[in-house]
Amino acid sequence: MSTRREQITSKAIEALKATPNGIRYSDLVRKMQEEFPDIPVNTIHGTIWDLDSRLPGEVYKPARGLFRHASFKDKEESTEKAVIPTVEEFKEDVFYQPFADWLVNDLEECTKAIPLGRDKFKDKWGTPDVIGILEPRKSDIIKPPTEIVSAEIKTDTTGLITAFGQACA
Repeated sequence: MSTRREQITSKAIEALKATPNGIRYSDLVRKMQEEFPDIPVNTIHGTIWDLDSRLPGEVYKPARGLFRHASFKDKEESTEKAVIPTVEEFKEDVFYQPFADWLVNDLEECTKAIPLGRDKFKDKWGTPDVIGILEPRKSDIIKPPTEIVSAEIKTDTTGLITAFGQACA
């Protein structure tokens, strides 16, 4: 008879073997809860969180919070290099609106953000690529001061110092 920890580990390995794209941590915990409803959720968390460090030959993390079985590691490296285009192939303008939406919807760092870009204010140093504002909502109990967010997007890493200066200006 194996221990609870061994049971959870073996089922988790089975689940990872059956999922070539990997499983997010929270989904793996949920699967283990379904498999072992009598085992406390904290025991499952304590068993799964470090699978990659306990079993490096079987489990690895290609990204934060994502677990994959080691048998899929070679396939991932060969397909990623062939499929993913480099960022330099795109113009900066393509990223303005998605970045503004990301600031508002995903990060919630802005209550409103708009893409400007180029030289709308007649000066490359006076026009940020994306500008946003973070204002307290009416439902907020504590009203923090209004914040202005300025962002510069660069597809070439050689322009990072310039981007910092432009965002500050």
